[in-house]
Amino acid sequence: MSVEYEVVSRANPQNRDDIKYYPKILHKGIIDRDVIEDAIVRETSLSRGDVRSMLTTFRDIIHDHLSQGFKVRLEDIGLLYLRTKSNGDVAAADVNAKNIERVSIGFKGDGKLMEMVSKIKFEKS
Repeated sequence: MSVEYEVVSRANPQNRDDIKYYPKILHKGIIDRDVIEDAIVRETSLSRGDVRSMLTTFRDIIHDHLSQGFKVRLEDIGLLYLRTKSNGDVAAADVNAKNIERVSIGFKGDGKLMEMVSKIKFEKS
């Protein structure tokens, strides 16, 4: 199985005449929680209710740890951590939580997941 890509052109922001071509992955859609639950139910002896409860609890536990300032490592999957976009200030003493504009979750792939991803084949669309 392979992942399809298309070729797109992009201009250099500093020199609009400098155009290069790049591969861009063609995403086929979004897999939602129901699809994940169905797959786990098929592959295990757990019921749909058990899987849904586990995923909800898993999400809540990750949230609890992130909100306490921890990074969360999921062995052979990756590392989850908080990222911020913020405004700087002239004086360090003037910096406070109001400087933070947005918070997002960062993810860095790890172990077996990254090993598996490195073996993905690509095919031009």
